[in-house]
Amino acid sequence: MSKIEIQLPDNFEFFTDRIIERGWVGEIGKNKQDIKGAVSKMEARTLATIILQHNCQKSFETGVANGISTLAITQAIALTNGHHYGIDPYQFTYHKGTALSLLAEHHLLSYFTLCEGSSHLEAPKLLSEHDKFDFAFIDGMHTFDCKFIDFFYADKLLKIGGLLVFHDCLLPSVKKIFRFIKTHKKYSLIATPELQPNLQAKAKYMLAAFIKGKLYWHEWHNDFCNLLVLQKTCETELPWYHFEDF
Repeated sequence: MSKIEIQLPDNFEFFTDRIIERGWVGEIGKNKQDIKGAVSKMEARTLATIILQHNCQKSFETGVANGISTLAITQAIALTNGHHYGIDPYQFTYHKGTALSLLAEHHLLSYFTLCEGSSHLEAPKLLSEHDKFDFAFIDGMHTFDCKFIDFFYADKLLKIGGLLVFHDCLLPSVKKIFRFIKTHKKYSLIATPELQPNLQAKAKYMLAAFIKGKLYWHEWHNDFCNLLVLQKTCETELPWYHFEDF
């Protein structure tokens, strides 16, 4: 199994670190919001590292929200002279445009396109209008049906060798998607050892899942990391009648 060692260029000011430490996004007096539910510093660095190490030119994500992951990916994609696309139906309602404000603050708007709408409406447009993508980050709605739609289109959009990353992979919906990928698709797991929680946190996760009787509580792929990194190894063409329980 290959692994990712988080490493960014020397003398590279990674904007996301400072924004997370600041604790808010947007503009004071306009759309300022506290950061909630975003990727961590190390997760953001992992996303940027993947982009740079694999020289990704085209990337997309589902779930732009307050823009922390978007900033990390877009800053990295700008260094490869690429372009990033973000699917989000709530950017100008619930999130008040904070992701775009964040990109504008760091002069990165020209490297980003917002696809304003739900995945089932916007992802097909990417599929019809673009060549294959190098990188996909799935962090939109966390219900199984929405997550499956995100993966369904990501799989079709990614080129062979492309990178697929899930956030919140400790959630049952993401675990279920991973079981589907293992039984129906061809992806290899890339380890992220620097993101592993400590032993105390691992024990807490296992105990909580056991008490709640969570299905698949024992399956902690990638050693309890909340970020799951996969690489597409080939296209999968299955018989029309194929089904394998997952």
